[in-house]
Amino acid sequence: MPRADCGSVWLLLILSVFASSAARAFPIYYDLDRADTLRSCDQHRYEGRRQDAQQCYRDRLEQASGLEQADAAAALGDIRQANRLYRELAADSTDPAIKTHWANLYLQTHQVSDSEALFREALLYDPSWLPARIGLAKAMSEGFEGQAREALRQIINEYPENVEALLRLARIELELQNLEEARGLLDRALANIDDQGLPPLEIYALHAGANLLENKSMKVWTDRALRYNPEYGDIHAIPAHFYIITYRYREAVDLYQKAVELDPELATAHRDLGINQLRVNNVFAARYHLQKAYDLDPYDAQTVNTLRLLDDLDKMRVSSVDVPDENDPERMIGRVLIRLDREDADALEPYVVDLAIRAVQLFSKRYDFTLRKPMVVELYHDHDDFGVRTVSTPGIGLLGVTFGYLTAMDSPKARAAGDFHWGSTLWHEMAHVFTLEATNHRLPRWFSEGLSVYEEWNTGPLPNRELSLDVLSAIRDGQLLPIDTLDQGFVRPSYNGQVQVSYMQAGLICDFISRRWGHEALQIMLKGFAAGQTSSSVLTEAIGIDGAQFDVQFAENLQSLYGDLLESLDDYAAEVRQLSRSLQFDDWATAVALSRDLIRLYPQRVGEGNPYQTLAMALREQGHDAEALDVLLDWHALGGHEPEALLQLIDELRAAGRTEEAVPVMESLNWVMPYGTQVHRWLGEHYLDRQQAELALREFNALIGMQVDDLAAAYLGKAQAMRLQGDEPAARREVIYALESAPFYRPAQRLLLELTAGE
Repeated sequence: MPRADCGSVWLLLILSVFASSAARAFPIYYDLDRADTLRSCDQHRYEGRRQDAQQCYRDRLEQASGLEQADAAAALGDIRQANRLYRELAADSTDPAIKTHWANLYLQTHQVSDSEALFREALLYDPSWLPARIGLAKAMSEGFEGQAREALRQIINEYPENVEALLRLARIELELQNLEEARGLLDRALANIDDQGLPPLEIYALHAGANLLENKSMKVWTDRALRYNPEYGDIHAIPAHFYIITYRYREAVDLYQKAVELDPELATAHRDLGINQLRVNNVFAARYHLQKAYDLDPYDAQTVNTLRLLDDLDKMRVSSVDVPDENDPERMIGRVLIRLDREDADALEPYVVDLAIRAVQLFSKRYDFTLRKPMVVELYHDHDDFGVRTVSTPGIGLLGVTFGYLTAMDSPKARAAGDFHWGSTLWHEMAHVFTLEATNHRLPRWFSEGLSVYEEWNTGPLPNRELSLDVLSAIRDGQLLPIDTLDQGFVRPSYNGQVQVSYMQAGLICDFISRRWGHEALQIMLKGFAAGQTSSSVLTEAIGIDGAQFDVQFAENLQSLYGDLLESLDDYAAEVRQLSRSLQFDDWATAVALSRDLIRLYPQRVGEGNPYQTLAMALREQGHDAEALDVLLDWHALGGHEPEALLQLIDELRAAGRTEEAVPVMESLNWVMPYGTQVHRWLGEHYLDRQQAELALREFNALIGMQVDDLAAAYLGKAQAMRLQGDEPAARREVIYALESAPFYRPAQRLLLELTAGE
């Protein structure tokens, strides 16, 4: 099944051979310019009389003309005919209503960007046209754009009784967990629906979602909705969305299941049930409901993409590792299932296993939580496959995502060599598994992400604590959010780059708490959130101050850490430009001086454009090779991980006879770019010399997985490592493999003789 992206779904509409009466979501038409005859048909649908509604729409399709006829076709799900009718009406008209209704058809068929374009065209005809203004805000909110919130607020200020604007803004406030404000908006909408002849169903469903977020029973709202329409599946599906944004995927699955039981033709509920079954690793159930969703609505890119992914998922290789207790190797504390693309599996699996064992052992202690079911780790060499796996859409900007016990991420092959530190990403995501499951997913977004960033910095394979210059600028410009509203920076960002700023702020908060009050304070906070407490109450219990007081102390901490740098950021940027000019003119003395000053101002900057590598280059040009080597070692110690620089550093250290210093550099290179065969060979031989059998096995397994030219040497190394472990039968087997690859390989012959002596 082909993958569909946002730009190609309309092609599916044109080419689809499925029945034109496909069911989709449960539509509620709030636009007051809708024909009264159609609103009579709508009421049948709202009250659960599906067949009466369909017949009514068919009658209007045959008898009506113009916009009413096109709207009837859209209500019937006859997408091709509706699209044709809207196009014909729009050809010779500047009526904004036509473009607005046509844009709503694009929204109905999941074409968010195309719908935005049509809403904007309608507003060119009439900038005050309210349905287009609301539609544009609705389309923007589908893309989680922060501008939608302000646009809706402006509309409500001008039209305080507009039900659709009130409900759309209420959804956003619920996502931000501004429950009191959301309830107020819903109550205002409820007070206006009778006068406007609209159904209360979505209001009831959103109130139920608010109850869910407050850990209250949803029954009162569910009962009211089902009295109005006994088949209204969205009374469960809409609240389920709020389980998803709070990471509670298993509970969401239960609600979506109830939704499809009420309304078996609700395609969106089948889709979301299938996607979330997949997130909790129920692959068979996921396929069933996604296929059902596709049968009902073949135009939904999320459904199409996820079904296609399921076909690929079956082709991946699955392995497992049981994790022993460090203090009692006979006792297992968890199992990790590893799913890898076959072309990546042999090379990556030894390193994934190594990191998984260390992570499970460490996080079990740090968060006082033992895995209750196997953790699933998936790495994708195709970034679009990973995007579909996580949000059912290719092209996302994420590196990894965790759904409870399941973690999915890009493999190193999914991006350019060295583009990201895959070991650190996997460590970050595995930390999520423990913090989310230890609290039954009752964590605010900021604390969950903050803990994972904090673990990256303090326990992961990369010691890098660099904040980008954009993040530093946001700190300087006062763009950090109060801790009580920090989730908004993740869910509804209000400026470009705010999500990344919020990630770093959350990590800095957790790091500050740990340094000032100890890691135990973070554990207390974790338990407080699990009990349903707010950020302020959790802080008060853990460290004795509330959110407002914490914000003051946190700001003071940032000032102590970065104050001098923040005050001189403009000068820093100017000095970077000056350094670039000095390199253009081969002015190495100036380059050395400027690089040293930049390092003094901000020593943590080791990523792209860092002054360490520039300083090393300038020193080499002046003949100071040993000093350049020491500069690169400093860069590496702070978390520098650009692959080419690491390879050069390894070569120079080995050439200088400094092998012991080269080993940690080789280790760190494999967590960025694990496909360098020579590095694996050097490490394997080093660990054999040090009689570190497990680490040697990891390296030789990686070599064998990459199908290197010298397989015999790799099998021999593996045999020697197994002999060190006392497993001579396994060692003999690996020696035989070596001799199958190279029958006259003397080192293997000698080892086989030693292993079979006396037999």
